[in-house]
Amino acid sequence: MNSNMNIMLLISLFFATVMGLPHVGMLDTPDVRDVGLIFDDLNYTGNSTFIIEVKNNPTCLPINVDANSHAQGLRIKSIQICKPTTCAFFTGEKCTSASTGVFSVACTGPGDVPNHNLDMLFKSYICGQNISRRVALERVATLETVPHDPNAGMV
Repeated sequence: MNSNMNIMLLISLFFATVMGLPHVGMLDTPDVRDVGLIFDDLNYTGNSTFIIEVKNNPTCLPINVDANSHAQGLRIKSIQICKPTTCAFFTGEKCTSASTGVFSVACTGPGDVPNHNLDMLFKSYICGQNISRRVALERVATLETVPHDPNAGMV
C-alpha cells in the first residue's frame, strides 16, 4: 500500500472508532470503503469499530491499534456486514489460516451476526470479494448470518 493510502486508512480508522455508527457517513473512496462494524458485546452493543475493505487488493488489517501501531485486538461478540463482501477475522496479527494455530472465522454480507459466543481476542481481519486468493481460508469457520438490519446497533 502506498503512503497516501496508509494515511487515508489511518484517518478512516480513527473516525470509524470515534463514530462507530452504521451507515452514518460510511467511507467509500476509489481505494477503500467501510463495509460494517464489529462490536465487543452481543446484539450490536458495547464498543464498536468500523471494518474496512481495501478495494482491488484485499489487505490484512489490524484490529484496535495502539499508539505503537500494534494490534490490541477485540473480543468480537457481534458483527454487521453492510455491503456485499466477505470478511475473515483472525486471532493472530497476520491473516493466516488455522493450520498455523490461529483461529479464524468468516462471514459474508450483507448480513449480521448478532451473537458470536466464542471468547477469543481477534487481532486482524481481511475483507473483499476474492479474499480466498489472498489468504488460505480452507479451515476458517463460517459464521451464520441473519438478514442485515441497517438500524441495529445505532445509538
